[in-house]
Amino acid sequence: MKKFLFLLLLVLLFKLPISAQTPFWEEDFSTGQGWTVEPNWTITGSMLEFYWSPSITNFDASAISPVIGLHESIGEMIVTQYLDVFSTMSDEKADISIIHENGEDILWSYAISNGNWGATGGTEIEFSLEPYAGQDVQFRFRTYGNDTYNWNWWDVHNIMLTVYLDNDLAVSEISGPTQIELMESGIWDVVVKNTGLNSIADYTVKLFDHKTGDLIGSIDDPDELEPQSTKSYSFEWFSAAAYNTAFYGFVMFEGDEFEGNNVSKSHFVRINPDIDFSILVWDNDNDIETIICPVQGDEIQPSTALKRVLDEAGFEYNVAYFLPDDLDTYDMVFSTMGCFCVS
Repeated sequence: MKKFLFLLLLVLLFKLPISAQTPFWEEDFSTGQGWTVEPNWTITGSMLEFYWSPSITNFDASAISPVIGLHESIGEMIVTQYLDVFSTMSDEKADISIIHENGEDILWSYAISNGNWGATGGTEIEFSLEPYAGQDVQFRFRTYGNDTYNWNWWDVHNIMLTVYLDNDLAVSEISGPTQIELMESGIWDVVVKNTGLNSIADYTVKLFDHKTGDLIGSIDDPDELEPQSTKSYSFEWFSAAAYNTAFYGFVMFEGDEFEGNNVSKSHFVRINPDIDFSILVWDNDNDIETIICPVQGDEIQPSTALKRVLDEAGFEYNVAYFLPDDLDTYDMVFSTMGCFCVS
């Protein structure tokens, strides 16, 4: 029994660095900026995809990432993917490789004669990047063989690179109202996470107004934050001026080994003017989904995109599928100009 407990303790100790990996770089393909894609590869707004059509014989096609500077303490590359095969009676292959200073190494190779790989929606696969620490690299997703017709598709949903750090703080979330009235107080919460291996104390959390550059508030915390723990900090604020802006949180700690996660995403805030106005959204896109939402990554109608923006900003509005004869009651009219079928 004692030997078992001792071995269990060793396993837990050796697993600690894995649980303390910090996301260093991530690609969700919402934009795919910087990627180079060859025939039959596309970036859909939610994934990188190789598709069989149009059918190409004796093919060799790749999708190559932008150049990424790897951290000195780089950990792993985690790819979430799914491969769907039409015919296993073929010689086609899929490779994931890393292009580095001294050449190119294959990290993973898969023959589609083995059938489908992963589950619909994506399955994670991991590769150690420690041999390439500190280098500028690119990642290549390559498929090649006799005929693309033997594929269905290869979907890459997400790529994440991690680092192992002793001391690292990150802003993991910012929340609060998206609109307030003039002179009305609101409270915004900034969540800080210790993603390193050591306990950290004596750090500063700040909240900024992106448009004006003003500091909304600053909190110094002398207490220790344990590894993988989070703590929320509240900031109260009001405005005497009406405008649209965005807030962002920031954490500062002397000795932080990775500053790429010290700033939060922007959080939209609207200070409403003391003016009443009415809005009409004219849904004129024939209910055809023709665009990719850059935030959620799904395929939607143009009118849906407009309504999401207005909802996020806290506006009330009416929706019409036919343009009213009298528009005098509206101060603003938004019309979608998406695909329309005249037949």
